[in-house]
Amino acid sequence: MMQDTRRAIALEIARWFFYHLKAELAKNNSLQQQTSFDGRTAGEVNRAIYDRLLREFPEIEGTAEPPFNLIREWAKRNRFAFNYDDYNFERYNRLFIERLLALKEDTPESHERFKEATLVNFRQFDYTQAGFSISFLIRVENNMRELLREIMLKLPGIDHEAGWELIFEQSKEYQETVNEVFEKRLQDARDESDRLLHNILPASIAAELKKEQRVKPVQIASATVLFTDFKGFTKIAETMPPEQLIGELDECFSVFDGICSEHGLEKIKTIGDSYMCAGGLPTPNHTHVFDVAFAALKMRRAIEELAAKRRERGLPYWQARIGFHTGPVVAGVIGKDKFSYDIWGDTVNTASRMESSGEPGRINVSAASYELLKPLFQLVPRGEVEAKNKGKIGMYFLEELKPRFGTAAQPGEELRGIYERLRNGARLVMR
Repeated sequence: MMQDTRRAIALEIARWFFYHLKAELAKNNSLQQQTSFDGRTAGEVNRAIYDRLLREFPEIEGTAEPPFNLIREWAKRNRFAFNYDDYNFERYNRLFIERLLALKEDTPESHERFKEATLVNFRQFDYTQAGFSISFLIRVENNMRELLREIMLKLPGIDHEAGWELIFEQSKEYQETVNEVFEKRLQDARDESDRLLHNILPASIAAELKKEQRVKPVQIASATVLFTDFKGFTKIAETMPPEQLIGELDECFSVFDGICSEHGLEKIKTIGDSYMCAGGLPTPNHTHVFDVAFAALKMRRAIEELAAKRRERGLPYWQARIGFHTGPVVAGVIGKDKFSYDIWGDTVNTASRMESSGEPGRINVSAASYELLKPLFQLVPRGEVEAKNKGKIGMYFLEELKPRFGTAAQPGEELRGIYERLRNGARLVMR
């Protein structure tokens, strides 16, 4: 009995849909020639659906025309901004034919085709247009469900209660698919928002900002701050087109970004040709000065390799000055609309002076950093060097790891063991 009711309802709805398709195919040629998302014209798509409908429901050909056009009435009830005769419904027609066949056949395959047609249809929407929302789509579907119910109630000799259950369940299935689409889009939007936020803020800081709507400034007892800049940048920049200049800086800074990520450093910001990063924050650790030292050596090597390639091509190149210092900092987020994670304190100022008081192609470090690095690294004393607004400061050039430990690019087994103990909080004691 239920199967007979199902077939009777599907056949009757097919008759109403048939006369809508006839009206579609009679619309003006400009509508027929509109190209769809799959490259076919609207006329070709509607003709294929028309032919398929007749194959599936051959009884409808030659039947009496319904009292009104199903889709025209649906558009009217939805108060669509466009006129039925000036619009082609080929995308909705693709969906509706699968809806009909799922109602008629009631097989897993037919239901899956209906779901896939729904998903394909929604992939084509412009979700940025005004008024577009899930509530709008649910209202639109509710209007179609009510129309189908009205058509079903006019059918004699069927179980109308069972018929309404069939229509309602299919509509519910459709709405669940629509909701699934929007949930996926919402999750994608959240993921993209998180990705963008994490691009400008450390993950833990981003999480705090999202939860508390603010970030509390923190005092970090020991961090290592590194600055770089390029010798001759201003002069070379004057000879380069803007696009090339940005491309050159982007190449260098992208390499630096990768090195920072490799060694667990936090990129703070770039200012012109200056790059600033730090180790030991936002989560304090015991290896930050060594992490920064390794990163500095790799940055120097990377810039040397880029410069060598440019020399071979007869192009101008620049050398990097790199400097860092270890000490306490205050870290936090500034700004309300455009967030920025930043650090402050005398440690930052001193680190900047290490860079500006250094030499091209070399890594200049403070006495504070030197004392921590000297058991593992080769450093050359410079004596006390005049630093702007700081007076004379003890400085050292960082050269490489000590030979027994390998190199920054290929540290030896002993160094890896030492590093692991340092990560776990052990003090560095050399024999």
